[in-house]
Amino acid sequence: MPSFFSDQSNFPDISIQVIVDTLVFLTLCGSLAALNQLGQPGLTGFWCHDESISLPYKDDSISKPVLLAMGFGVPLCVILLTECFRLATSNKKTRTIKAQLLTVVKAYGVFMFGMAADMLLTEMLKYSVGRPRPHFMDVCKPHFDHTNCSSVIWPKVRYVEEYECSNTKFHPKLLRDSRLSFPSGHASVSVYSALFTVFYLQLRLELKSSYLLRPLTQFGVMLLAIYCCVSRITDHKHFASDIAAGSTIGFTFAWMAFYKLGMRVIPEAPTANKPRVLPRAMSVESEPQTPTPLLRPAAYVQGRRPDFADKV
Repeated sequence: MPSFFSDQSNFPDISIQVIVDTLVFLTLCGSLAALNQLGQPGLTGFWCHDESISLPYKDDSISKPVLLAMGFGVPLCVILLTECFRLATSNKKTRTIKAQLLTVVKAYGVFMFGMAADMLLTEMLKYSVGRPRPHFMDVCKPHFDHTNCSSVIWPKVRYVEEYECSNTKFHPKLLRDSRLSFPSGHASVSVYSALFTVFYLQLRLELKSSYLLRPLTQFGVMLLAIYCCVSRITDHKHFASDIAAGSTIGFTFAWMAFYKLGMRVIPEAPTANKPRVLPRAMSVESEPQTPTPLLRPAAYVQGRRPDFADKV
């Protein structure tokens, strides 16, 4: 694999590529930060006496800082440990620390880009939909005209569109957050991080001493993502449909980031069942030419028809 660590002739082109890719990544991060600071969720109404959004408020089992630390830290640790293991167990003397470091940088760069895109789309949907969370009534305590909900016949089918949150016990950011239920950001981030890690282990980690260690590690990573998703329901932060939507977004971005972008820059580990394939020639002229004596008929080589040699 060509590398700017060893091939200085490609340094200008690689420098431009790094600069452009960095600007693209910073654009995604800047858009995400601006949306979180300035965005306002759509004002979505609610049904009178809706019990699904009247659950009590509970603290997070997995806070957002913990989610981000695990979501970004676990893949980085797995990538580093995998490449260190490959370097320690490699029989090839040509494999260097610089080559492994370059693989780590490329793999984690792809991961970071996919994560930024995943989070940006999730937040855009949150602010666009503005769905109340299951604890919305407890956090917001909306003030509205109760005469709309005083119908004797069907009080629950009245829809309230105009209201204001009257609860002053919570921070305004938490009041805004109470209308950001769909889709689940925790599910989107955790599923993306877990699946990208699983895909990376499947591609790069080859263990000859154990058949079960790699799938066990992959299963453990997925368990963390599943626990994160389930905790959002038990903490009264999301509905099951929010979790399903967030998980779908995370799966989609993990698959696209790894298999559509990562496979172009992350080398695949050769195995005994899948030997390394040499690249094919790009044109007929570049194919090695067979020496002319080897193309002569067997009859001439055996010397039975010497008169044929004069015509060749």
